[in-house]
Amino acid sequence: MSPHQNFTRIPLQVGSELRIRNNGEVSVSNPTLEGEPALDAADAVLDYRFDAQTGEHVLRLQRPVAAQERRGRG
Repeated sequence: MSPHQNFTRIPLQVGSELRIRNNGEVSVSNPTLEGEPALDAADAVLDYRFDAQTGEHVLRLQRPVAAQERRGRG
């Protein structure tokens, strides 16, 4: 598996619903983000890719809520 495969960046807010179908189709319901979600308004950001050859869904956490909380305190 190539380390350079494309990921889809998914910003999430608390209360978001992330749905991933077996074919890799992604659907996100962010309750207060309208239009195209802004990464700086997200509580967490995930990278996602679907490997059709193996049938694997790969999720990678890029920015957790805790990182934002630490930045706000300093």
